[in-house]
Amino acid sequence: MPEIFAYLLTDAQFRGDARRPLPRPAERRNREDRQQGMDNKKELRKLGQNPEDIAAEVRSRIINGKLAPGTRIIERDIAELHAISRTPVREALKILSAEGLVVLRPHRGAEVAGFDAEEARNLFMVIAELEALAAREFSERVTAARMREIEDLHARMRGHFERGELDDYFAVNSAIHELIIAECGNPILADAHGRLMMRARLGRHMALSDDSRWEEAMDEHEQMMELLRRHDPAAVAAMWRRHLLNSGRALAERLRESAA
Repeated sequence: MPEIFAYLLTDAQFRGDARRPLPRPAERRNREDRQQGMDNKKELRKLGQNPEDIAAEVRSRIINGKLAPGTRIIERDIAELHAISRTPVREALKILSAEGLVVLRPHRGAEVAGFDAEEARNLFMVIAELEALAAREFSERVTAARMREIEDLHARMRGHFERGELDDYFAVNSAIHELIIAECGNPILADAHGRLMMRARLGRHMALSDDSRWEEAMDEHEQMMELLRRHDPAAVAAMWRRHLLNSGRALAERLRESAA
C-alpha cells in the first residue's frame, strides 16, 4: 500500500471486519465509512501552513482510529496533499510526538504510537485515580447550572449510543469527562490529567470499538449520573474509578488479542 494511502486509512479499515450488533443497521455504517473515505482527501486540502492546525487534523485521525498504531506518516506526502511546505508538517509532528501520539524514528520518520497491554493498564490506573478525585470534587461543588449542562451532555451521548454513532458518542463522552475535570476546582489535578489524556483518549476510543465494552460504558455513565443526582460524592468517585479501570481492562484485553 502506498504510504500516502496508509495515511488516509479509514475507520472501517482500522476496525477490520467486526460486526456491530448495535441499533444502527450495518449498511448505514458502511455508507458512512465509504463517505468518510471520500471526504478524507477533501478535508485534508483545507489546511494551511499553521502547524497547530495540521497537528489537530492528524491528532483527530489518530484518536478516532483512522490512523492505526504503527502507520507511517510521511512529511512529504502530507505537504504535497496540502500544497504546503514540509516545515509546518515537521513542526506538527513534533507537537504530536510531545503528546505521545507519534514516535519520531531516526532515518524512518514518524509513525503512529502504539500501546501494549501493560502500558494501557498502567496508564488507566493513574487516569482512574485522577478522575475519581475530580468526580468527587465535582459532585461536592456542582451547581444547578453545571448539573443541567452535564444532564444535557448525557442525554446527547445516549442518543448517539442508541443510533450506533460511535464517533459522535465519543466526542460527547470526552466533553463529559473534560467538564468534570474542568469544574473539579483543582488546577494541579487538571494539569496532570491533561498531560496524560491524549494517549488515554486513543485508548478509550479503541476500547469502545468493542460492542460489549461500549454497552458497559454507557451503563456506567447512567449509574454515575444517578449517583450525581443523589449528591453522593463518595459513590460518584467509586463509580468513576471503576469506569476508567474497566476502560483500561478492555483496552488491555484487546491489545493482547491483537498481539496474539
